[in-house]
Amino acid sequence: MTNLGNSKPVSSNQSAVHENLEAIVTKHLYTTDRTPIPDFVHDSFELMRKTLSQTGLPLWLDSFCGTGISTRKLAEQNPNFCVIGVDQSEQRLKAEPPTELTNCLLIRSDCDALWRLMAQHNIQAQRHTLFYPNPWPKASQFKRRVHGHASFKALLQISPNLELRTNWDIYAREFAQALTIARRPTELTSFIPKEPITRFEAKYIASQHRLWRVCSTTSP
Repeated sequence: MTNLGNSKPVSSNQSAVHENLEAIVTKHLYTTDRTPIPDFVHDSFELMRKTLSQTGLPLWLDSFCGTGISTRKLAEQNPNFCVIGVDQSEQRLKAEPPTELTNCLLIRSDCDALWRLMAQHNIQAQRHTLFYPNPWPKASQFKRRVHGHASFKALLQISPNLELRTNWDIYAREFAQALTIARRPTELTSFIPKEPITRFEAKYIASQHRLWRVCSTTSP
């Protein structure tokens, strides 16, 4: 935990919400992403379905889970859910010792493509958390952000309960605005967690960053 408090704030050439946000989000909401889905994503999807069938528990999806620390904590705190963490890096997923929790699974997959498969097959996550995704801070990288990507439509289709956390206020405001464009109820707040859910969150707290949470719930 050395130098935990030396994280620099997000540096960007944007000083406000991206000027093309509404046009890009609207386009993605009304078009179909036909990008080919890699074989390894199909494999991870089948593993997800098999695990859900075996546990018989509702799905809590933890996208961009990194080393899976947040996934394990969510599984410990919510034994009535099958918590599945997803990250594209096999190295990150193997960085921590394997968990013995029966309601926890870490899988290597591409989140964007996996969301699309889930939407196609109507696989629902009762809860979906996205903790500190890569902010892609340059304005030219907007389409790489969760809300600027073509998979945003699928993201909305697969869960009635979303929570995104970030230490960049513009990212939070953009995500909230994208949800509003999609006519999803949205709550944007600054918050201080009782206990850090990820190493990134611990680092940002120690560095005195302001943290943001965007929540959207459509279920009764």
